[in-house]
Amino acid sequence: MELPSESDMGNFAGSHRQEIKLGYNSKSTKIMTGILHAPLLMMTTITVALNLSLSPMLVHTLQNNTEKFSVQKIGAPEALRYAVRKYNENSDELYLDVVVQEKDIKVQHEAAGTKYLFHVILGQSICWNLEPFLRSCPLKDPLQRKTCHFEVYVEQLKNQMSLTSSKCNNM
Repeated sequence: MELPSESDMGNFAGSHRQEIKLGYNSKSTKIMTGILHAPLLMMTTITVALNLSLSPMLVHTLQNNTEKFSVQKIGAPEALRYAVRKYNENSDELYLDVVVQEKDIKVQHEAAGTKYLFHVILGQSICWNLEPFLRSCPLKDPLQRKTCHFEVYVEQLKNQMSLTSSKCNNM
């Protein structure tokens, strides 16, 4: 088998260069392409702007801001129960503390999960701290209360909760 000579290679490369040049010589093709892409870009921009203006939740998610909401929002009741249960487990008090009032609840959406921020009022119940958490534990002393701030992080992919911050002060 014989290899092509340098002159043959030059002619081959030159002929292909000619074909490539012919494909890009058309100025009207470039102009038409630009004209067709401009309306598509404008429609996409308008669609995104309308979606952001109509969906405040999407704006909060994109800006990574916190959002106020009620405890009935999906995921919040479980996160609050988890926070209070962990607080009681780590407490050296004889009686369980229970939520008396929800003052402020916020959610912050992050890339890997959701952070819940709770500001609640706890009261001491008549239930022993050693007992499993019961749904109805009446208050021992309605005037003895504490204000608490809990931060719960929920990892969606791992389906795990963790109490990242817990601070309580007597009122």
